[in-house]
Amino acid sequence: MPILKGGDNLTPSEAILEIIAKVKTIRGDTEIDEAVLGIYVEKLVNDVLDYCHRHDFPRALTFTCMDLINKRIGDEQTAAEGAAQLKNIEAGDTKFEFNVAAAISSGVLNDLDFDSIKPKLNLYRKIAGFGSCRHHHN
Repeated sequence: MPILKGGDNLTPSEAILEIIAKVKTIRGDTEIDEAVLGIYVEKLVNDVLDYCHRHDFPRALTFTCMDLINKRIGDEQTAAEGAAQLKNIEAGDTKFEFNVAAAISSGVLNDLDFDSIKPKLNLYRKIAGFGSCRHHHN
C-alpha cells in the first residue's frame, strides 16, 4: 500500500468518486442505493471543504469520510430495522408500544458524527480569509 504524501490532494469530484469506491469495497455485497450514497458523499465532501477552507481535498481524508459514511449507512439500517419492531405488546385490551428510540432523526446523528471528525479535519484546515474560501474566487 502506498504511503500518502502531504501534497497528495484530489479535486472534489475525484474525492467523491474515491470515497464512493471505498465505501462499496468495504460494504461488499451489501445492497446499497448508489444515488443516495452519491448524495451523502457529495454533501460530506462539500462540508469538509467548507470547514477546512479548501479548494482541494486531502487524499488521507478519504478514509475518514469512508468510515463516517459507512457508519451513517449502518446507523440508518439499524434505525430502519429497529423502527419496524415492536418494543412491547399486550393481549388484553390490545396495547402496542413501538420502539421510538430508533426514530432519532438522522440529521441530528449526522451533526454529531461530523463533530466527531473535526479533530482530524483540523489537521488539514486552512486559515479563513478573503479569497481562501471556495466561494470567494479572486
